[in-house]
Amino acid sequence: MTAGLSETQLRDLREGSQLKYHGVQWVVQDYSTYTDANSYETEEWLLKSSTSKAYYLLREVDPQNPETLVHWYLAEELRYPTLLDPKTSRDRLTTVGNDMRSHATPYPELQLFNRVYAFESQTEGDYESDGTLGHRITWDYWDSAHLWNLALEAWSDGTLAVYSTRVVQPTDFTEIQSGDRQAFLSGQNAERSVDLAAYAAFKKRDARSREILIAWIVTIVGFFLMLSGI
Repeated sequence: MTAGLSETQLRDLREGSQLKYHGVQWVVQDYSTYTDANSYETEEWLLKSSTSKAYYLLREVDPQNPETLVHWYLAEELRYPTLLDPKTSRDRLTTVGNDMRSHATPYPELQLFNRVYAFESQTEGDYESDGTLGHRITWDYWDSAHLWNLALEAWSDGTLAVYSTRVVQPTDFTEIQSGDRQAFLSGQNAERSVDLAAYAAFKKRDARSREILIAWIVTIVGFFLMLSGI
């Protein structure tokens, strides 16, 4: 059995690095950090598979929980989910972002799919990705077994992100392959170069085909003109 990774190995992941989770190969495409005024912080790695499936690997440091200071999660962003208020069955998706930015009282519970989540905590702070700063407010909800997390992120630009998250451990990941941003970008440039070369070859073949077609048309027209004595 392949040995799982350590926390240090996961924290060394950067763009272009590769690793396996449940036998699937994942490539790191982005690395970001987040902090707030209460020393809460997260590191985030965007992982993508060859089928373009995407997850966020999160390392959370929560000073309010000293017994379990560091947590690791794997999160999937959900597109247009239904977020129900269990008591009223009202969908809160269209209102929750504005409620968060106006610092309204969080909803006590939310239902996603068939699982009910209870509100646990909120954070507010700055987020940095590739040198770009943003501001976000996060509401965290947990299921009764505290295994599944529902995270809502309201951004200063008006967007709302919804994540379904589960607890993971560094040892759940295997077979890390180091990489760096330059190697990652070089790979992207190589892919673009192949695409451009293929496109150029196609255009060349297309132009050649047109030349042959025109030549045949001229030959056929000339043949009929000759038969007609013109």
